[in-house]
Amino acid sequence: MKSKLFLSLLLAGSLFASAQTQGYKDGIEYYKAGQYDNAKTILERTLNDASTDKSLAYYYLGQVALSNGDKAAAKAYFDKGLGINAQSAYNFVGLGALNLLSGQEAAANENFKKAQNFAKKDADVSVSIARAYYNADPVKYAKEIQKNIDNARKYSKSQAPSIYILEGDMLADKKDYGSAAAKYENAIFNDPSNSEGYVKYANSYFYVNRDYAIQKLEELLVKQPNSAMAQRELAEKYFLADHWKKASDLYGKYIQNPNHFPEDKARYAVLLYWGEKYNESLNVANEILSADPSNFLMQRVRFLDQTALKDYEAAIVNAQKFFGDNPGANFTTNDYITFAEALSGAGKDDLAVEQYEIAVKRDPENGDLLKDLSTVYSQNKQYAKSAEAYDAYLKLQENPSLNDLFGMSGRYLNAALNAENDEQAKDLANRGLEYVNQVISRAADENALFYQRQGRLFIAANDKKPDAQAIEAYDNMLRILDADSQNMNPANPANTLEMYREAYSFEIMYYANFNIDKDKAALFTEKYNQVKELLSQN
Repeated sequence: MKSKLFLSLLLAGSLFASAQTQGYKDGIEYYKAGQYDNAKTILERTLNDASTDKSLAYYYLGQVALSNGDKAAAKAYFDKGLGINAQSAYNFVGLGALNLLSGQEAAANENFKKAQNFAKKDADVSVSIARAYYNADPVKYAKEIQKNIDNARKYSKSQAPSIYILEGDMLADKKDYGSAAAKYENAIFNDPSNSEGYVKYANSYFYVNRDYAIQKLEELLVKQPNSAMAQRELAEKYFLADHWKKASDLYGKYIQNPNHFPEDKARYAVLLYWGEKYNESLNVANEILSADPSNFLMQRVRFLDQTALKDYEAAIVNAQKFFGDNPGANFTTNDYITFAEALSGAGKDDLAVEQYEIAVKRDPENGDLLKDLSTVYSQNKQYAKSAEAYDAYLKLQENPSLNDLFGMSGRYLNAALNAENDEQAKDLANRGLEYVNQVISRAADENALFYQRQGRLFIAANDKKPDAQAIEAYDNMLRILDADSQNMNPANPANTLEMYREAYSFEIMYYANFNIDKDKAALFTEKYNQVKELLSQN
């Protein structure tokens, strides 16, 4: 019952995060990829490293603050960057971007001019200015955006990857993913090591051709095998493409980085679960819970894993803890279903029913769930409810299969045979007859089992006594069986002899007690004894 919807709820906001592999440059990569929180964490963590360009780091921290709408923090970062390097072109771009968002166009133009003076004919600075205008208002500043892109082309002879990255982003915002991907590919062509181009290409082209998007990230990983960004993005695409094992294997490599974030390990446990590596997933979940016993996601994963491993008693204990420790939490339908599976696996079908009922109330249009509920009701000997649940499942099907219809007739038969009174039995049996009659009318070929089910339902509707309709059904069953002499062979694995014995016993009862015909009763008695003798040979 795994599904993407369930996983999105399961993760409840847990995202991939990168480990530090290139110092502050990792933070810049993650900012460019649009992962601002991760970028901020890495930039702050590496700010005082000897290898860090602190002025540039403050610029990107300011850009992160701008993306979060915190203008005061953004200005403070840009000012700090200029305090370290008074000629930092990028921090002047940052101040200009802040001016635009505050409606100060003249001040923005002044700061952009300073940036261009300190970085003459720098294509990347021109693109950064174009992006600032685009982020402020792409319609109002369309001319300014194009002017700066044109300058960048002139300065770099159209070779600066940042030009194509910005143009790709603009197309992606219009949901023109194919054209955006082409722009990102141009960026890669001009700079084969441009990880931003690979990542954004894959993100855009994934909507067009997911296999090709994955192939592009695999190329990046070959070029940069130690890149946390490459590992993270490729693992994510594997997951989205339902390649569970590849996703968990790759994330397992990534998680080895000592600088991974705590949420990385939780994500890994989830991916291991979806990759059906339940023991490994459980080990990671238990490790996290030993340090953080109240971790909601890991409490969930623990009992999911234990249920999958058929350690039902442990799963029940931990499921109860999961629900009990988190009152009012956003539980998923699957939480209740899995708890029910554990209870049923431990032979506690009466308690499993309660959990399935909760799940059905939350997701009444889930046909598979209704089908499972019907099965559990049947296991718990609640046959009428089993039939009702299966009936609700069938109502959701546009064109129910013959197997579904036949299964429905069987559930009504069980319900009728275990009804509280004759009137209820008749009603349930008649509903079952409606379904088996549909099977008989729709089936391409006659089947003895269909008529056996029909005969049984007629008997259940008649106080468990054969009537003319039941006998007609059994006559049809016998006609079909008689067409193949192998049905009388004791070695026949289909065990059709039992079907003969059932039919003959009701024929005897009918002609001896209700529609008295001594000759027919004697005939079927003789046939019954012959079948009984054949059965004794097995």
